[in-house]
Amino acid sequence: MKKIILIVIGISLFASCAGDAIDENLTGDLTVDGVFTTEEGINLALNGTYSAFTSFIGSSTSGNRETGWTLIAMGTDTYTNGADGNFKFFNTYNSDLAASTVIVQEPWDVFYRGINGANTVIGRAPEVITDPAKLQNILGQAHFLRGLYYYYLVRVWGAVHYTDQETVGAETEATRTPVPEIYTKIIEDMEFAAQNLPPSQGDFGRATSWAAKAALADIHLTRKNYDLAAQYSEDIINNGPFNLVRPVEDLWNLDNENNSEVILSAQFSDILEFDNGGNPAHMYFLMEYDNRPGMVRDVTNGRPWKRFKPTDYLINLYDLEDKRYDATFKTVWFSNNPNSAPPGMQPGDTAIWLPRVPLSQAEKDSRPHGVNIFNPDEYTERVYPATKKWIQPNRIAVNNESGSRDFIHWRLAEIYLIAAEANALKPAPDQNKALQFLNEVRMRAYDVNNVGALPPITSVTLDIILEERAKELAQEGKRWFDLVRTEKLVERVRLHNPQGAPNIQDFHMLRPIPLSQIDRTTSAFPQNPGY
Repeated sequence: MKKIILIVIGISLFASCAGDAIDENLTGDLTVDGVFTTEEGINLALNGTYSAFTSFIGSSTSGNRETGWTLIAMGTDTYTNGADGNFKFFNTYNSDLAASTVIVQEPWDVFYRGINGANTVIGRAPEVITDPAKLQNILGQAHFLRGLYYYYLVRVWGAVHYTDQETVGAETEATRTPVPEIYTKIIEDMEFAAQNLPPSQGDFGRATSWAAKAALADIHLTRKNYDLAAQYSEDIINNGPFNLVRPVEDLWNLDNENNSEVILSAQFSDILEFDNGGNPAHMYFLMEYDNRPGMVRDVTNGRPWKRFKPTDYLINLYDLEDKRYDATFKTVWFSNNPNSAPPGMQPGDTAIWLPRVPLSQAEKDSRPHGVNIFNPDEYTERVYPATKKWIQPNRIAVNNESGSRDFIHWRLAEIYLIAAEANALKPAPDQNKALQFLNEVRMRAYDVNNVGALPPITSVTLDIILEERAKELAQEGKRWFDLVRTEKLVERVRLHNPQGAPNIQDFHMLRPIPLSQIDRTTSAFPQNPGY
């Protein structure tokens, strides 16, 4: 299957992400009313609506490409700050985490651009698309994307402005719609998508009915509608075309992104100019390997920006038999620089090793080049297990920032975990089902085919689920949302994130409303408490 190529066009619908491109006079019909009156124009608007999410993850109007990942990855019980970067306050929760930061401003603007794109398609497509099946598919995708973007907005900021109408000119009035009302609208959009989208699309990455059901399972879990979360997740498990990838490390093969486990992923093109630099996650989760003896920065090992470091809690969660650890973390680097290598080290020899089981000093001394062996209690903001999920060994140059890895919205393993949690917590709990679904993920993790070979778990609790989600979904942009929806953010940061523990407060479960939004609104638009 081919991927969607997402191109944002510089007209008023997307003006805020193309401001530098519209200084010259436009001629012809390159206006909203000129472009979106044809099927081609509607398709351009729909593709531009998809591109809002890839902009959130990887692109930037200000030149800073860390906004999306910082917003969703830092300041939890599983990830803390690395040595570098200017946005550590999203981990330390100090007073610099304020409404003026670009980290909240840009995602806010990006999601509303996407919502406006969806509203444009929903409002205009019925006047343009004459084929009923094609119209149904297009409207289903637009409703799905609008619901998805509001789902991000309401989880990050709480009550936000809701509109389902296209915005063409400048508008200065906005109000904060109550959270329950927004969720009602989100669910309506996703139910429309589930009923109107096909189960598969010609382009990998377009929304399907299964993607809408995955969204509904997730949304109902967040809203504590556990019976509905169980219903949607079990439908996907029992009737969907998806399968867990085995062994687990094959999930992250760069040539296996469109695998049987992925329900929906945001596409980053291999032709990187289409994505304004693509997905930069490959830089953020890396340790500083490149100044160690025998090492130099190279394409294979990546460009280490050292933004996000796994907490001791996350590292220690994995049993030694759990294959997800080695599938998730890079812990060995092989010498690639004879010019800095110590005596006796040859290219290809182990230059850095982070063993899971600590070595005594005598054991280190007995090994060649033991000075570059780091036990878990020796990790720093520069030395720690790096990423395998996002590594990008096919970049064109050593310092190239572009990345093509797709961002997975939902995959089957998460649906199993949603089903397990929902069945454990619904009004009439079903622990048999909860254990069954949880153990499907665990059997893949331990590479066994029977429950008896697993470390025993006798019942599914919220803490068990949070531990399993931490191990399965590490580095995938889920954790902050998990801790907020379960109201565990403050408790778990205080327990497991020493940098964030002193300052985090209950109000940090929401981010600050961007100051730019408040300043440009003529009606009352109050800030979230605490900021």
